[in-house]
Amino acid sequence: MIKNLLSISIVLLSNVNSAAQVTDIPPNGKQNYRAVTGGSLKVDIDRTSSLITLINKLDSTWEFVETGKMYWIGYTDNMYSIAAYGDSAIESLCEHFHSTQSENGKYGVIYTLHLIGIESSIAGRFIEKFKNKNARKALLQLATHKKYTGTIVSLLARDPWKTDFPILLELLKQDDHSIELVNALFRYLATPYTENDLPFRQSISEALDTINVLMLDSLKVFQIGTLIKISKKEADSIERTNSLTQLKVIMNNKVGVNVQFWKFSINNQEIQKINFYFKCDQKESKVNNCETIEEFLYESLSLSWEKVSAFSYVDLGNRFQYYLENNNLIICPAEQSAKRWLQYFSNKKIMEEN
Repeated sequence: MIKNLLSISIVLLSNVNSAAQVTDIPPNGKQNYRAVTGGSLKVDIDRTSSLITLINKLDSTWEFVETGKMYWIGYTDNMYSIAAYGDSAIESLCEHFHSTQSENGKYGVIYTLHLIGIESSIAGRFIEKFKNKNARKALLQLATHKKYTGTIVSLLARDPWKTDFPILLELLKQDDHSIELVNALFRYLATPYTENDLPFRQSISEALDTINVLMLDSLKVFQIGTLIKISKKEADSIERTNSLTQLKVIMNNKVGVNVQFWKFSINNQEIQKINFYFKCDQKESKVNNCETIEEFLYESLSLSWEKVSAFSYVDLGNRFQYYLENNNLIICPAEQSAKRWLQYFSNKKIMEEN
């Protein structure tokens, strides 16, 4: 019998979209203007230095310029100056990527190619237009370098093209641990596939009163706990001295306001494995490099209705996905998620013109 070590009260609220509301002024969309909170700032383009000189500067200790918003990339003035050369800079950038020993230089090449791809124009918050096919081709070729696959795929997924699919699937076969690649596929599949066709994030029926929470690793499926629907009175009585005992989840049930409360009971017989996958130390938490069980449940209950969140534009680092079988919510690490994606695509026609 499963013993309870922890109870989490989960509140589901509908028609609340404040998380997606932003009050800042959008960028003007003009070329060579940096998007920042409050509008746009014109970039000072270096038109006197040679292209090779500018590219070599990518090897230096550069830092992104602060934009004030996580969805706007703070490309450096030097990147803008290189991007001003357009297509004529692409070959030299790729040559530099292969020849330099500098990690800064390689990342600098990647972000500069992306800037060329969007023609140095930034508009909107969660919508981006990648226009230069040659820059996209170059980035896809560089994505075969595993160390940089995640970064490149994250950039391309900001404006997903269906024509990327053959390369993305080959990358997935070669690197089934790339969480950015696993997560980016949701943005690529926002259309034309139906939501219910996806192998993950199936809708959770409101009729369910109990949901078994299981974990699928390379060895077996094991139960880590149970979600149990409770009343507001029961939820109010839950001890809230522990920071993990209350969790709010925004949920739109497409019908109207509906508040649901859940208690999550952890299976202490699997506590060692639960801690292995979900326990975060202080250092990891600071760099957002881990995901606690309560954070994952928060997202799972939200994503059961919102298959592709607006914030997936910038957040492709989630380490787990889930799928439903009857009343079982089964959590998959990146490797198992990749295998499930590949199985899904094995019978799909994925080549489409963008």
